[in-house]
Amino acid sequence: MVASTCVNGGVVLSDELHMISAMDGALTGLPGIGDCLDQHDIVLGVHLDRDEFHECAAKRPLPELILLDALSPEGRGLEDCRRLKGNAVTRDIPVIIVVSPQDEQTRIAGFAAGAVDCVSNLVSAAELVARIKRHIELGAAQAHLRRRNEQLDTALASMGQGVCLFDEDARLLLSNNRYAEVYGLDPAVIHPGQSLEDILKLRADVGAVPATSTSDYLAWAVATNMGDAPQDWIKELKTGQIIRGYHQRTPEGGWVSTHEDITQAWFAEKALAEAHAQAERAEQEARAAHARLLAAFEVVPEGLVLFDAEDRFVLWNRRYEQLYAESGDMLVKGMRFEDRLRTGLECGQYPEAVGREQEWLEERLARHAEPTSKHEQRLPGNRWIRIEERRISEGGSVGIRVDITDLKMQEASFRLLFEGNPMPMWVYDRETLKFLHVNQAAIDHYGYRLEQFLTMTLRDIQAPQDADRATAAVFDAEDPAATTCSFRHLKADGGAIEVTVYSTCLNHKGKAASLMAVVDVTEAKRAEKALLQHRDTLEEMVRSRTVELARQTEELERMLEQEKQINELQRQFVSMASHEFRTPLAVIDGAAQRLIRRKEAATPEFLAEKADQIRSSVSRMLELMESILAAGRLDHGRITIVPKPCSIAEIIETCSARQESIRRSHRFLLKLDELPETIYGDRPALDQVFSNLFSNAVKYAPDSPNVHVSGWQEGERVCITVRDEGIGIDADDLPKMFQRYFRARSSTGIAGTGIGLNLVKQIVELHGGTIDVASSRGNGTTFTLRIPIGAEMLDEQRVATG
Repeated sequence: MVASTCVNGGVVLSDELHMISAMDGALTGLPGIGDCLDQHDIVLGVHLDRDEFHECAAKRPLPELILLDALSPEGRGLEDCRRLKGNAVTRDIPVIIVVSPQDEQTRIAGFAAGAVDCVSNLVSAAELVARIKRHIELGAAQAHLRRRNEQLDTALASMGQGVCLFDEDARLLLSNNRYAEVYGLDPAVIHPGQSLEDILKLRADVGAVPATSTSDYLAWAVATNMGDAPQDWIKELKTGQIIRGYHQRTPEGGWVSTHEDITQAWFAEKALAEAHAQAERAEQEARAAHARLLAAFEVVPEGLVLFDAEDRFVLWNRRYEQLYAESGDMLVKGMRFEDRLRTGLECGQYPEAVGREQEWLEERLARHAEPTSKHEQRLPGNRWIRIEERRISEGGSVGIRVDITDLKMQEASFRLLFEGNPMPMWVYDRETLKFLHVNQAAIDHYGYRLEQFLTMTLRDIQAPQDADRATAAVFDAEDPAATTCSFRHLKADGGAIEVTVYSTCLNHKGKAASLMAVVDVTEAKRAEKALLQHRDTLEEMVRSRTVELARQTEELERMLEQEKQINELQRQFVSMASHEFRTPLAVIDGAAQRLIRRKEAATPEFLAEKADQIRSSVSRMLELMESILAAGRLDHGRITIVPKPCSIAEIIETCSARQESIRRSHRFLLKLDELPETIYGDRPALDQVFSNLFSNAVKYAPDSPNVHVSGWQEGERVCITVRDEGIGIDADDLPKMFQRYFRARSSTGIAGTGIGLNLVKQIVELHGGTIDVASSRGNGTTFTLRIPIGAEMLDEQRVATG
């Protein structure tokens, strides 16, 4: 050991040769101390400067003991002791102070300053060394105990469980913060000395106690502590917490216990047990579903296969194996699709891949990776299959293989018959009339190259006078599956030929198409015409009569065709009108039935709702009837326009208010201040004009509630615009909007007869005015009316002439 003398006779003892200097003469009066320290392997060091001494005393390794002299001339030994004890680094180092034997006050002050011993300056060196060694041992033991206590505190603080130690009187000796936190308490309210009952009261304030009385809980705690064996326990608290504890009795009769909140784990365990049961049920159901799936796979006549996300075989049926019998080894679950393809290439499974195996493999894998794909594949023995594959949401894919060998055989036979037929033949798209394929006979007969044919449509070879008739024959044939017609066609050199065509419908690469065979009857027609001319020369009168008869026949055919068109328009109108009347009648009937069913319990709101539905439907029927009657009167010249002074602004306001009362979902934004007070016009007829326009603005803008109506004077006319923000009209439909019975494509699914706008136009024109429409699809529609103001602009009475 090393002993060092310090300032004013201070000595520092250390278990290493570490010297601390002391003031000269610090140990004067203690003869032989140096030799005695050496005999006990204690090295003494002396320091001259007090600050240097304190600095060295606080360095590691710390000295095991410090000896201070209170008898020095400066008398500052007590002050040094207090300074050492005030330093957190040196406060635990034992200090011995040398004092005068008669100075009882200094001895007491030394103990008060923190010294472990005060010895007389007359003490023998041997006794002083014995005391030094004894205090070194005690200091070492205390340091060891402090370290153990610090370790214990650290361990308790770092534990995830609450720990508490009670004595035999059920009073707390120690606990960690987690003990309070488990029960929702502030750690500051738990401290040693509290009884278990005190702590239970604190826990009861936050509900962290079982659903029992305090006395019952204390009785349980006493009973638990009676046994010597450790006990585990689980308690459910009023807060819903589940607490697991471990109880161990101490030899003194107290106990130590741990407390852990296992609420989440407890409920998770219960949920896990339930999930396990559900998983077992799901597994049983999955096995049953899997068995059904396997049975269904085997029943399907097509080849079926299922791949996982890594393109490994998961499931397939026997038909799939049969189709690829040449691919060698049996299929096994988990085999990669690419490996199966490579095996098939080695076994000659894919004839179309011969000579380009790697390129074919890359193309096949790329097609297999697409979200959906469909293609045909040739197999050995001139067999053909259609492959359809689709990626599924789990990342795998499902494939279908259909044997189309018979279909391919029929297709080959048809192709041979088509290509080698001496009669001109072609296939065209029924929707676009575009040529899809022509045979060699058609190329030779018409003089067009194959490349030219494939850029043309059926209209391109029709004679101009037959183009419309030929197109109508294609689209309007009563039996499009098989038709026979006569037309005039144009050849590549401009020559016209008369032909008889035989047409039948078919499907060409997924498109609706027709196959047409052509017989050139030009020469036959010419021969027939020559024969007729030769015969007609016998009598010019007969010939003239025949020409006249032909003209009359042609006129009759035209009139018949016109009559057919009129009949067709009437049929369409009757169908449309019956549908339009049926809808409001159905609403009225439904509302009436509900009123009958709920007549006893009908509320005013319910009656008002049904009355509004009936009124709205009746209003719709009245609009339809008025439009139909007005159209009929126009057709028969019975509408009379009687211009009188009237307020067009008042007419617009009345019509808009009426429409808002019918359709409460829309509002009309009127800007009519610039209109003149009076114009000359037929008020009922103008009312019908704006009623139709406002009704259309609401009907064709279901999701846009604003209708903008503006009016102003423009010279000798008034100009009114009605603009909605609805579905709009396609540009190519705008020129037809005022034709009777015409309805734009954008109005599909919306009720209407196609009469209203035709009626509006005729009434406006009877007033000497004009109406225009501007619109585009999705951007609303604007109607603009221009009507003369003065009476001189109109006749005294305008009568419709139909």
